[in-house]
Amino acid sequence: MLMNVQRRSFRLLMVLLGACYGLVGLQVAMAQGDTTGWHGQRGGLVAPLDIPLVLAGNFGELRENHFHTGLDFKTEGREGFPILAAHDGVIARIKVSPFGYGRALYLSGPSGITTVYAHLQRFAPSLEQWALERQYQRQQFAIDESPKRAFAFQQGDTIGWSGNSGGSAGPHLHFEVRETATQRPVNPLFWGFNVPDSEAPELTGLWVLPVQGGRVNGSPRPQLISPQSSTFRIEGEARFGIEALDRLNGARNRCGIYRAELWVNEVRVHSWELDTLDFGVNRDMNALAYYKAWERTGNQTYRMHRLPGSRLPIHDAGQATVSVMRQDTTPILIRVWDVHGNIRENEWMVEWGTDSSGSGAPLDYAYDRDHTLEKNGARVHVARNTFYEDFDFPLELDERRGIWSIGLRGLPVAKSMVVSLPSVMPALRRGATLVTQIDRNGEVEGVLTGTWASPSSFEFETKACGRFELAVDTVSPSIRPHRRHCTESEGEVVVRNFGELRFNLADDLAGIQSWEAYLDGAWMLLRWDPKRERIWYELADGRHAMNRTQSLEIRVRDEVGNEAIWSGTVRFE
Repeated sequence: MLMNVQRRSFRLLMVLLGACYGLVGLQVAMAQGDTTGWHGQRGGLVAPLDIPLVLAGNFGELRENHFHTGLDFKTEGREGFPILAAHDGVIARIKVSPFGYGRALYLSGPSGITTVYAHLQRFAPSLEQWALERQYQRQQFAIDESPKRAFAFQQGDTIGWSGNSGGSAGPHLHFEVRETATQRPVNPLFWGFNVPDSEAPELTGLWVLPVQGGRVNGSPRPQLISPQSSTFRIEGEARFGIEALDRLNGARNRCGIYRAELWVNEVRVHSWELDTLDFGVNRDMNALAYYKAWERTGNQTYRMHRLPGSRLPIHDAGQATVSVMRQDTTPILIRVWDVHGNIRENEWMVEWGTDSSGSGAPLDYAYDRDHTLEKNGARVHVARNTFYEDFDFPLELDERRGIWSIGLRGLPVAKSMVVSLPSVMPALRRGATLVTQIDRNGEVEGVLTGTWASPSSFEFETKACGRFELAVDTVSPSIRPHRRHCTESEGEVVVRNFGELRFNLADDLAGIQSWEAYLDGAWMLLRWDPKRERIWYELADGRHAMNRTQSLEIRVRDEVGNEAIWSGTVRFE
């Protein structure tokens, strides 16, 4: 028994030393430019779940304004499965947030990798207690810290339990593998795991994108050519894209592909591959996606050419703008792979014709220069490299509705534009002003806050083109005790045979900015889940008294300063 304890202690010591000093080899390799050394890796990690592994999402999948940087493992539609350390290591980071990854752990090991476990329900007891103490010390729910204390785990140890926290749309585990030195995510399926996949990707269409006055089958508009359409005609100049997806055994989820190639007349003119990604340029997913179709349909649509402003390090070959070189029939071949090596290909024949419409009007603005656009009292500052290629930028006001059209919807944006809109707003209402983004159906799809740059100009930042409207939110958030706590008296709640004190929390428009609670005058931790519109205190925290009436005050503020206060008493029985 003593020998086993000594062996375990020695192994944990090696984990700690390795986590501190074991990155030298990786850093040397990276200094020499080797960023692809993970390809073909097949050992060293165990699966983070001890259940059949079924994927809801894979690495590199196109998501809203980002690539998916890990694997989403299904958890049978429920929470509470043990999460296992994929390798020996120490906890490098603990994060708790109502958004994004929710409750997440970062485990660094001696082999130069860090694994990430997100959307957890709870952490291992020692980590849970540490996080709780930090939350009370800081008097805030959200934390993102690196513990000074060394929390060491061996491969296969339980580090937490699966959940649905943060921005998760349903119970699952989001799992990542990162290079510790760079924090760049690496495709976790390079380490194998037992994820059955015998299905080839699906290639559902070829996008043909005319440029410079070109036409496809007589039309200047982009065309989606089905795999069954063997021949089409291009006049002038065109680029290509694809609509493709991958499915794995055990689920019908629409995942992303791993690699794609474009061949023209038996010459490979463009390809890309998703081995690793970079959080610093992850938003450039919008430059790989054929954004106009992706934004409208949500389908996995990819460009088979590189936009000039793209910073993605995934492309193997150039711009791939295909010009008219001949007036004959030329084969166009697309090949797509998944990470397990399954392949699908399809060939189309292109009848090349002479462009009779001219070169087309040049676009108004160069993407790599600063621009300030002004019209009807509105001003938009577009910094260089905000867009990925040269662009047109309409700026129009629908005077009847008071809605501004800013830029072209479907145009991907790399970074924020600064917008100033003219308005005459009474001074008493200025503090409640915000901007709503309006979708195609006239519904609010987003809310932005800003500031009054002058008494007649409201300024805000946006990373999207579309339709915008100035609005005012003067409605305070709503705070209501959960029905099972309610009594005949409005300001009295009772918690009986229940593990938490729960309130429903909602806001009309601007969104919740902050919340805090005080029990008998002492700060009390309330967790917040925006998607469930719920805040709650867990009795396991042990900060309350039993069988005694205590005062309780909850204060909530929204993004434009509207405040709500619930004040009353609570009794825990």
